Amino acid sequence: MIIRAADLTAHNGRTDYGISRYQDEVRHLVTWHTTPERPFGPHKHDRPEFWFILEGEAIVMLDGDESRLAPGDMVVIAPWVDHGLRSEGSTRWVCFG
Repeated sequence: MIIRAADLTAHNGRTDYGISRYQDEVRHLVTWHTTPERPFGPHKHDRPEFWFILEGEAIVMLDGDESRLAPGDMVVIAPWVDHGLRSEGSTRWVCFG
């Protein structure tokens, strides 16, 4: 699932992405810098994961379907969904789950 920043509304300077219903604890939080030479290859695992795009545009693959992402977009990845990310330029993003 993709949560588009453009679809969210801020209230009193706070934008809630509403992810609490998808996970019960965060085990890791990392930042990535993806370039055409350094894509994040497809893989899957047994826990939910969340990707938040900070800068640049990217192309996410979820179970074979591709979607373009912009800064502020979030990807919610369910367990065992094959996923990867590539960029035609430079993309900085956060992964947690």
